[in-house]
Amino acid sequence: MVNNWATWCPPCKAEMPTLQAYYQAHAAQGFLIIGIEASDPASEVTAFIKQYGITFPIWFDPLGKAVEAFNNYNLPNSYVIDRSAAVRLAWVGEISPEMLEKYVTPLVEEQ
Repeated sequence: MVNNWATWCPPCKAEMPTLQAYYQAHAAQGFLIIGIEASDPASEVTAFIKQYGITFPIWFDPLGKAVEAFNNYNLPNSYVIDRSAAVRLAWVGEISPEMLEKYVTPLVEEQ
């Protein structure tokens, strides 16, 4: 899953504990989240990562190229990419645990 987010974004803050919990629960199955932070200063991003206890990879995007590449400037936005590199799901807005279990878990369980 690729998740574009920002430290100042209320729905991004709200979904971080959900994403972290889902990542911890499914990482052993090969599930990976790459959080791409949309152009905030590195010091703010680092403090945010520590505050929220994020253990999945966070990529810094100081020029906002990820949101540009996805042509989606609404944050947060997420894309579930399967093992064959196909985008299977896309969301704009906060993701709930129920959404992850209903839509992502079946993809994680695919071989």
